[in-house]
Amino acid sequence: MGYPPGGLKHGREEEDEEEHADAPPPASRPRIDPTPAAAPARRVRPLGPGSAEADRYLNAMQREFADKPDKSDEFRAILLDYHHMSIDVAGVVERMQALLNGYPDLIRGFNAFLPRGYALKVDDDQQGGGAGDA
Repeated sequence: MGYPPGGLKHGREEEDEEEHADAPPPASRPRIDPTPAAAPARRVRPLGPGSAEADRYLNAMQREFADKPDKSDEFRAILLDYHHMSIDVAGVVERMQALLNGYPDLIRGFNAFLPRGYALKVDDDQQGGGAGDA
C-alpha cells in the first residue's frame, strides 16, 4: 500500500479546494490586531545614585526605625509599589513625605535618590531625627 505522490495531506488539500470552489467566501470577521494599543510610556527611572550610598541610607533608616517596624514595612511597601509601577515618582514623594515627617535627616538623605525636579520638603523647625514621632 502506498501513499499518493506529495503525501496524504497534499491529496486532502486538493480535495478540499475542489469541494469549496463553488462555496461562497466565508463570512468576514472583524480583524483583531494582535498587538494591543500601546499604553502611554511611563518613564521609570531607578531611585538611586549608587549602591554604597543606598546601603548607608538604609542602615540609617533601620537604626532610626529600629523600634518602629511598621515604619520600615511602609518604607518597603512604597518602594515595592514603585518597582511594580503601581505608583509613579510623584506618588513616592507624597507617601514618603508622610512617612518621614519629623525625620529631617532621613528626608534629606532620601532626596538624593529622587530625580531632578522632585524633592521631599524639610520643615526648618525640625531638629534631629524622630522629633515629630515622640
